[in-house]
Amino acid sequence: MKTGVKVLVCFALSLMILCSYVGFAALSGSLTITGDAEVMPSDPEGLYISDVSIYRVNGVTVNEAKPVYPTNVQSSFNVNSQNGCSVTYKITVINDTDMTYWYLGTDALDDIGDNSLIGKTNGIFITTMDNYNSTSPDFNTLDWVPPRTERIFYATFEFGSNARGNISTLVNFKFGLHMGSISDEFLKVLNDKTSQYGYYYLADAFNENYADGEGTVIGNFGNDLDVFTNLFGPSLKINVDGVDVPVTIMVERRDVDGKAGTGDSYDSNGSPSGCEYTVYITVDDQKNADGKATVFAVSYTCGADGVWYMIGELYEGKCVQYDHDTSNTKFDSAFDVSTWLAVKKDYQVTDDITYKVGYEQGTNFDKLLTIDELMSVNDQEFYNKVNNNSGKLLKPVCNILYTYVHNNGQYVESVNNNNRYKPGYDALKEAFDKIKPYCLIANGAQEVKIQNANSLSRAELIQLLEAIQLAYDYYLEVNP
Repeated sequence: MKTGVKVLVCFALSLMILCSYVGFAALSGSLTITGDAEVMPSDPEGLYISDVSIYRVNGVTVNEAKPVYPTNVQSSFNVNSQNGCSVTYKITVINDTDMTYWYLGTDALDDIGDNSLIGKTNGIFITTMDNYNSTSPDFNTLDWVPPRTERIFYATFEFGSNARGNISTLVNFKFGLHMGSISDEFLKVLNDKTSQYGYYYLADAFNENYADGEGTVIGNFGNDLDVFTNLFGPSLKINVDGVDVPVTIMVERRDVDGKAGTGDSYDSNGSPSGCEYTVYITVDDQKNADGKATVFAVSYTCGADGVWYMIGELYEGKCVQYDHDTSNTKFDSAFDVSTWLAVKKDYQVTDDITYKVGYEQGTNFDKLLTIDELMSVNDQEFYNKVNNNSGKLLKPVCNILYTYVHNNGQYVESVNNNNRYKPGYDALKEAFDKIKPYCLIANGAQEVKIQNANSLSRAELIQLLEAIQLAYDYYLEVNP
């Protein structure tokens, strides 16, 4: 099911903003750690490994196996002389944040203990697996830990002929944020109505900007830099080809979905209302041959309940970029969001549903280019795809979550107690229950379809379906 986990993995900028990585220093033969490595704090925060236990051993005596904050495993082994020596750990990761963290792989500095043997011929080979019965290293960069979630994976250390006797290692199982995690963080701000630097702080910044005649856009540079620093920290970077590079982010507050009853409004009479927030992201100084910058855009709206949510997805496009002008700090390193147009690209919503954006040929729905078009369109062809493929996602998910008993001519729905306490159930139910009011569930959930094609814009439906697919993939992975 991992083909559905395409959320921002496939394009060049969708690596990490921040890596959960402890600073290493020298490690003595007795595994005394110096430098920035930490024992587990009494009240840990962020994403961290909470537990390491031995699942299986062969020809190895494990003298020590413990987590070192945040995502490191410290081990010492006695490896005998037989072939096929190995140990498999069961590792528990806790994500105590509001952002999704993705697995990035292992790292181990050569000058620590016997780390120099890791990945070398006849040395130590480490594989990570989703489940204890996996036959391949399938816990990889397509795997993630959702916000406020615990996840278990398995790591096998295999010892070659050069790794014998007393062996010590300190391995970092790295997790980080994709560009899509900006969505998690931005949503956290929008839905934070109590903190000093939450929604009202952001809205006030836009109100002041608009009142000063500077329009409906702010960015993480120039006069607005302090706003972004207070909201997201002093440095926003992503990793491109192994190098952390700064990004420029601009946020626009205006109506892009064409619905007067969604979003929010500026605080003066006659000012824009029904406003969504659209975030535009680019790597600095990355102009294309046509003089335009590659810019990714994603929008957020809210309904009458005041809860903000993402619509559509992160779309790749191009913008006219301003020339650097140190005399005009307002637009230094910026781009003109009003010129943003989507590039030609296919987007995958679920394992079986894709759609096209920015095509010169095709249906009218395939040719959409602007944020307003992408956020507001009602696409009958897309609804037909969803309902024709309901047996691949909506129907099986509904049957995981609920049972239906026929009684006196009608079906009575109840929670499926066979699955209720399985890991991932709650997140899957939360995702499905958001689309459920728009569904027709008939014949004891033998038919589960979207009931009214005009009840949701395509952008709204895309986000609901992607959330279900993501939660469904996670549920299947953690319940083999």
